[in-house]
Amino acid sequence: MNRLSNIIIVLTLMMSVIVSSCRVVYDVTDNLLRNFDTPAKVKNRIKEPIKPGVKLSALWIGHATVLIQMEDKVIITDPFLTDHIAEVQHRVIEPGININDLKQCDIILISHSHPDHLNFGSLRILEEKFPNANLVFPEPVKEFLPDLSFKFRPLKKPRQDKKVYIGETKIIDSVKITSVAAYHYGGRYGLDGVLWGYDGFCGFILEYKGSTVYFSGDTDYTESFSKYLGENYDIDVEFIPIGPCTDCHELDKKNRHVYPRGALKILDDTKAKLMVPVHYGTIAELSPPNYPRDVLIEMIDEEPGYKDRVKILKIGEQVILK
Repeated sequence: MNRLSNIIIVLTLMMSVIVSSCRVVYDVTDNLLRNFDTPAKVKNRIKEPIKPGVKLSALWIGHATVLIQMEDKVIITDPFLTDHIAEVQHRVIEPGININDLKQCDIILISHSHPDHLNFGSLRILEEKFPNANLVFPEPVKEFLPDLSFKFRPLKKPRQDKKVYIGETKIIDSVKITSVAAYHYGGRYGLDGVLWGYDGFCGFILEYKGSTVYFSGDTDYTESFSKYLGENYDIDVEFIPIGPCTDCHELDKKNRHVYPRGALKILDDTKAKLMVPVHYGTIAELSPPNYPRDVLIEMIDEEPGYKDRVKILKIGEQVILK
């Protein structure tokens, strides 16, 4: 069965089971049409993303995928490097790096098992170049992982439902990695997580040679947890999702996704030096790809104090922090 036939079948099933809103119809139709298109090009991709002498940098590859350099260590978050997610959702813009330009990858973080974060094709791409990389993930994700050559490094999951915000801390390739709470849902396809309670999701705190990074994964805004991070960690940079959202001016969708206003509240509570918004601009879901960013810019314009604390990157852009 060819690729187009698969898409038509998926489209038909989705339409018959869940379609009741014009927004969903728009998203499905938009992604179907993208099957006949190619993602937009990233102009002037960085050829040497890993640089000598850099203590801390971040390059946004797109969606929730960030290339982080912490001194001599290279970390990639929730890698999405292919042109599509499960052949249903298609990129509107290509990845922010050419994988052939990446010469090092020590640690790969997987925050949860949804296909836009645990992307099998992308892991295969990285496995071919970096077979000995460390794959770090919350323990319940293991049942969804394919057979890979990476060094599997599962971490215990926090019990955020009991206000236990820390799961486990391990030193992995000299980097101190802590699994921290997230407010989302597990499973592989969404519905299975809601119905059967798969709970394989978390965020991560990375500490190495005087730098601290927070990667939230998908989460909502939970004040007590964000303040806990602010009281216990001196965060240099954090990567917080701002989409998808239908009304991006709201705070969040509980146990789903934080929106721009919630991301700014996380920034306030965690007291991070810098926040980089992610999880928008790469695929069409619930809203036009860059709508969450536009709302965030509007909110920052209303509160000028955020201008120096939020760095909105273009896909393929890199910020050097130290």
